[in-house]
Amino acid sequence: MPSIILEARTAEVAVSEERTRLARELHDTVAQTLYSISLGASRILTLLERSETAPVQDIVQDLLQQASAGQTELRVLLQDLRSKDRDQVQGGLTGALASLATELGASATCQVRLALGDEPDIALSTKATLARITREALQNIAKHARATHVDLTLEVRRTEVMLQVADNGSGFDPSDAHPGHFGLELMREHARAIGGSIEVISASGHGTQVRVRVPRQRR
Repeated sequence: MPSIILEARTAEVAVSEERTRLARELHDTVAQTLYSISLGASRILTLLERSETAPVQDIVQDLLQQASAGQTELRVLLQDLRSKDRDQVQGGLTGALASLATELGASATCQVRLALGDEPDIALSTKATLARITREALQNIAKHARATHVDLTLEVRRTEVMLQVADNGSGFDPSDAHPGHFGLELMREHARAIGGSIEVISASGHGTQVRVRVPRQRR
């Protein structure tokens, strides 16, 4: 009987954690995009009331781009919710990373350079989580970094697997608070969930490096 109660509580905690993760991802992607679009629409109304129509076309173009990005973010999130770990890394972790790099190059016109070693001998769930972290890092680059080059590196070492996403974009101060943006915290939570660690190195005007390390022992 106690074991049944423990299993029920464990399942309840897992559901609660998943709901929290979903709420954060929705807030940091779709909700933020919608808020930005609403601000742009309000600005257009103000300009029209003043008969200042010159900037309107540029603002509308920007809103269309934001709407398209929001649709992509929502589609990716829904796919993530529906898919299992095996579905996310069907071609292995290296294949998943290569696909994510191709998507970034197509959507953000970045040149992505890959340095992917052998397929790591780690658990399927760990591979899927590393793919999620990479996707989050690449989405941040597409939305905020204004980068022209991205280096995606995967190294299988004796006791660990190291994943690094580095860009030459605008950078930021990691010690500053970023209210309403959960991207970095989500990546940290994902890394902790697989017994790994994450390091973010960045400075304004000097690009960003996101480095994740996980042990090679199967989980």
